[in-house]
Amino acid sequence: MAVWIQAQQLQGDALHQMQSLYGQHFPIEVRHYLSQWIESQLWDAIDLENPQEEFKAKRLLDSLIQELQNKAEHQVGEDGFLLKIKLGHYANQLKSTYDRCPLELVRCIKHILYTEQRLIREATNVS
Repeated sequence: MAVWIQAQQLQGDALHQMQSLYGQHFPIEVRHYLSQWIESQLWDAIDLENPQEEFKAKRLLDSLIQELQNKAEHQVGEDGFLLKIKLGHYANQLKSTYDRCPLELVRCIKHILYTEQRLIREATNVS
């Protein structure tokens, strides 16, 4: 089962810990609307200690922004209008935040995914 689907089932302290992973640096809405895309990328294939990997990280950043823009363009209806604006805003925000340091985006997403998986594992072991 997809990590994001399981993460949405977290409760109590685990849910609060998961929510605290998100903010201006990476909005939870981006995680939600691009969950499949995010989980299908090879984040672990990028060595954060190797400056040569910045090119791969930049490609991932550009792809993430493109995915967000595509998702925004396909929103319709009353609720879609606001979502289109929000997703477009997030695309611009992520570009301005990470364009000069794309490895930081990779570091951020790797941390988020690792922590979500750990919280899910811990919640599953308790129950």
